[in-house]
Parts: sequence; C-alpha cells; structure tokens
Amino acid sequence: MKKFLLIIFLMVVGYNFSQNTKKVDSTEICFPYQVGQKILIDLNEGDKNKELLKESNDEIKLLNSKIEFKDSVINSLKKQADIDSVIINNNKLKFTTIEEENKDLKKDIKILKIKNTFFNILSTSIIGGLTYVLITK
Repeated sequence: MKKFLLIIFLMVVGYNFSQNTKKVDSTEICFPYQVGQKILIDLNEGDKNKELLKESNDEIKLLNSKIEFKDSVINSLKKQADIDSVIINNNKLKFTTIEEENKDLKKDIKILKIKNTFFNILSTSIIGGLTYVLITK
C-alpha cells in the first residue's frame, strides 16, 4: 500500500511540475513606435470609414426613396397629361364639328332667306294681282 501511495504521489507531483506555469500576457505585442503609430492611424481611419459608409448607405436609401417618390409623381403627371391631351383632342373635334354644322346652317339660312324672299315677292304679286282683279270687276 505504501508503494501504491508513493507512486500516486510521484505521479501527481510530476504532473504538476511538468505544467507550464509561466504567465504570458497575450495582449501585449511589441512593435516599433512608427509601425504602432501607422497601425493606430489605420484603425482610426477604418473606424471613420465604417461610420461614413453607414451614413452614406443611409443617405443612399433616403435618396432612392425620394427618387422612387418623384418617379411615381412623374408617372402620375404623365398619365394626367395623356388624359388632358385626349380631352383637348375631343374638344377640338367637338368645336370643328360645331363649326362645320354652323357653316351648313348658315348656308341653309341663306337658302331659306332666298326662298322666303322669292315666296314673299311671288305671294305679293299674286295677292296684288288678285286684289286688282277683284277691285276692277
């Protein structure tokens, strides 16, 4: 039993001494001063550029939304302009039709005036002739 305990004791002690007990600070890295300065400047610029990239992306999204809104406004105005042009063309057609009908009516009025004048002259001459015949008999 003593041998067994001795072997276990030696194994535990040997195992403890075989472990690396040096503490190494892994956060400390040795660089020359100029290289360290360049690294710090690079890191600062990288952080600034990341912030600028976020701001730029936000601005791009905002501008894209404005562009989409303006495109929708432009499309609605184009549709309205198309509707307006159809209305204008219909009104032009209506006015040309009215003008043509007015011309035809003016011609008809002239013809009717001529007919009325002729009828008045004819009826006056017939009534006058009949009146003369009736008076002289």
